[in-house]
Amino acid sequence: MRVFVAGAAGYLGLSVVRACARRGHTVLGLARNGAQAERIRREGGAPVLGDVLTASSYRDVAVTADAVVHLAQPSEGDLSLMRSVRVEGGRTLAETVRDRPRVRFVVGSGYWVYASHPGIVDEESPLEPRSISQINFDTERAVAETLQSAGAAPIVVRPGMVYGRGSWFQSMVTELQKGEYRYVGDGSNYLSPVHLDDAGEAFADICERAPVGTTYLVVDDLPARTSEFAAFVADRLATEPPRSISFDAAAEAWGKDLALLNVASRRATNARLRRLGWVARWKSYRDGVPAVLRGFAGDSTG
Repeated sequence: MRVFVAGAAGYLGLSVVRACARRGHTVLGLARNGAQAERIRREGGAPVLGDVLTASSYRDVAVTADAVVHLAQPSEGDLSLMRSVRVEGGRTLAETVRDRPRVRFVVGSGYWVYASHPGIVDEESPLEPRSISQINFDTERAVAETLQSAGAAPIVVRPGMVYGRGSWFQSMVTELQKGEYRYVGDGSNYLSPVHLDDAGEAFADICERAPVGTTYLVVDDLPARTSEFAAFVADRLATEPPRSISFDAAAEAWGKDLALLNVASRRATNARLRRLGWVARWKSYRDGVPAVLRGFAGDSTG
């Protein structure tokens, strides 16, 4: 199978490249520069120099793919830039391949599009996107609308809290080590983690056999309260226990929408993904987080 990945050099993108290449697939990874291209190459992918917003830079390659994965997003910048890359980039990529209705078009989104829920969150649970999650939801919608004109539909993938080297988890570890990490409110709300490697394998499974028009949550088997997860990481780092910040203080510092995202409860299920055949190596954060932290320690000792 040929898999084209936009955002291939990113945190999650490299994991998808690695998982697909390990299965013997040809992975074509969109890269904006030589440094990104080298990262993709190290994980077994074939880099394609281009920009997701410029279809002419990758069209000839993308149209040869059996599956297309949209994970492109800027590494930094304001929400306006993120919206452009995610939403308009998704639309541009979908327009490039919409005349090939047999292509599996996979949109990487996030489980933050779901409303806070006192029970179990599944793929059909109520949505309430805001801030960054609104951009992900608008990306899903833009791709769906574009493909619909050709009688096709995307596959939407909504990972939970993907932890591993880099991204938010790296920042969390650094802040815990400095005694600066804070969770919002009393921390009783649930989050649903998943190891970075398991998330990559989930995307590979979805590219291989997910029916078009379906949606998948990607989470491990054990949701955790926010305070519980933070305390577990702190304990493994042998740092002081994390403290909380009030909702009002968080809203003032980050904005109300981000504060609301951080106090929402999302105890998500992976039942649909498991029915597809996905099997997590790290069944819960209690096994996966220590493995990631051992990797951090190995990096620091050379």
